[in-house]
Amino acid sequence: MHSILRTLQRNLTKARFTYILAAYCILNYLVFEWLLSAHVSKDDALMYLGAPIALDIYEFQYWGIITNSFVHFRFGNFILNLVGLIFLGSYVERRIGSVQFFFFGLYASTVSSAFQLAFSDDAGLGLSGVNYALFGFIFFKTFYSRRYRIVTRKLALLVMLFFIPFCFYQNLINQWHVAVIAMTSGFLIGILISLFHSKKLLSVKLNLILLLFFSVASIFYSPWNAQWNCHKGMEFHIAGKLREAKLYYEQSLSIDPKNTCSSDNLLLIHIDELSGLAFQAHNRGDYIKAGEYYDAILKLDPDNQWAKNNKRNLP
Repeated sequence: MHSILRTLQRNLTKARFTYILAAYCILNYLVFEWLLSAHVSKDDALMYLGAPIALDIYEFQYWGIITNSFVHFRFGNFILNLVGLIFLGSYVERRIGSVQFFFFGLYASTVSSAFQLAFSDDAGLGLSGVNYALFGFIFFKTFYSRRYRIVTRKLALLVMLFFIPFCFYQNLINQWHVAVIAMTSGFLIGILISLFHSKKLLSVKLNLILLLFFSVASIFYSPWNAQWNCHKGMEFHIAGKLREAKLYYEQSLSIDPKNTCSSDNLLLIHIDELSGLAFQAHNRGDYIKAGEYYDAILKLDPDNQWAKNNKRNLP
């Protein structure tokens, strides 16, 4: 026990960049709470602090997959990640140095957040992916480096891995929003980086490059992702290419029937199409058909003032 406390003290004493990251996370959390108290919406507050929603990330705010790691809005998640960062981060920083620790965190944050975005429609929030990368790095290093010895290695592994399915279950049942994919990918990233100085260096480098390439490429092309399809639909929608926009919105809804972005925009297209047909029928004197179109519009949008007024003026 005494040796564990002494090692912990050395880790905390040698850490530098870990404390900067921790301070930044604390500042972000305090500012987030202040913005909420000032009646700023949650989404706007998160965007101001560097955690844009998926659609905004696809719309050129790519930096969000990095800066979102330092933003938390649930106190329990914030404290858990902060403690994990201080203990795991100081452990790793002492052994690899602040510069390598910086690039380790940058890589882990980018790739784990990008994977979370690609396979869940949301880049996630917080340091879970980075902390799991740190743990995966430490755990695998214990097999061949005495500097990374963990007294309760097996217990630590069980606890950390048990937490992933537990969070997945809570996401499904209790509507938690824990970044399970970021945690899982972070753990695997940590294991891969731990092999960086092994005999399989070339293979490790290649895999790290491929992971980075795939994660970044997924921001620009993720046809399996509902939010990405919605984003592409919006691009065509704005350009007036409604046929292409509908195809993307429908693809998005086939992936996630609850995607409100696509369903709302698809509704707007249907209303625009009906409005055009109603306008044509009204102008050519086919008032019965025009009335049917107005009724169809009002069924989709009961507050559509244009349809109400034109229906009222029918002969």
